[in-house]
Amino acid sequence: MLACLINGQGHAEIKDVPVPRLRPGEVLVKLAAAGICGTDIEKIHGAYGPGGILGHEVSGTIASIGDEVTDLRESDRVIAHHHVPCYNCHYCQQGDHTMCDLFRKTNFDPCGLAEYFRVPETNVARGGVVHLPSEVSFEEGSMIEPTACCVRALNKAEVKPGDKVLVVGLGPTGLTQIQLLKKMGASAVIAVDILPHRLEMARKLGASEAIDPSSRNVPEYVTQLTRVGVDLAIVSTGNPKAIPQALASVRKGGKVLLFGAPGQGSTIDLDVSSLFSRQISIATSYSCVESDIHSALSLLKRGDIDLRSMVTDRFVLRDTPKALEHARASRTTVKTIVTSAS
Repeated sequence: MLACLINGQGHAEIKDVPVPRLRPGEVLVKLAAAGICGTDIEKIHGAYGPGGILGHEVSGTIASIGDEVTDLRESDRVIAHHHVPCYNCHYCQQGDHTMCDLFRKTNFDPCGLAEYFRVPETNVARGGVVHLPSEVSFEEGSMIEPTACCVRALNKAEVKPGDKVLVVGLGPTGLTQIQLLKKMGASAVIAVDILPHRLEMARKLGASEAIDPSSRNVPEYVTQLTRVGVDLAIVSTGNPKAIPQALASVRKGGKVLLFGAPGQGSTIDLDVSSLFSRQISIATSYSCVESDIHSALSLLKRGDIDLRSMVTDRFVLRDTPKALEHARASRTTVKTIVTSAS
């Protein structure tokens, strides 16, 4: 079968590898659609250190099941989650499931960007394979995982009705957050990006204002709009240069949520005195768990979010290296999807 694997820093290639063999409690999923995540690109180019497994925004059908699997059947339409927590350790008991030591040790074999991938028993047993409703397309299904990450992050940020919110970075997750914020009752959502088509999409999906930071001073403009600054600023890009912009735009007593994953060793200069005197809180959110996936599915089924309109580019599996490069370099793409179609 075909699988896209990292072959040295900066290189991903399609290889012909054996179909994974199942052990008891495991399932084999035939890929239908996979979303390209920014973290996939960063893994290829070494931002997270050497190596890594590509593809975690996936949907497909169950091709075969191992012994002892009782609640899944061949041909079931599913979403598979690459990481699951133990639900028993100190971190899990505190609600910090994505900090669980088990969490990052679980993953697909050989990767999610493959014709078939094996889901480990640990994931299956803890609910990491979720049925995909018939009314939800495979492409939408592949976007449920990043949507679930947004759900978890905004719950962690404790968004309240009437809040004014700044979203910096309008990739698929930033655009999803705009939609979720409006559903949560935010009175204003100000969107920031340098790409015109993303600013336009943000307006269509509910942003009150859409700002290009290369042509306007964002903190000054935000203060003009809100008088005191936003209640919450979300950094939905991994570019650390966006963080000072967010900090300068939030009101006294407000909060900054770091959502986009920065590269290893990223640093910023921080005026700690100002942070302290203005009583700014900084929160971070990483990944999601099964309950967040179910919440995201419910939002989609109710029509509360639009994922379909964010898909701008499609590639077939054998062209995955081209898809990854396109997602990295294109100034017009929003969401790039890889499908299993030949």
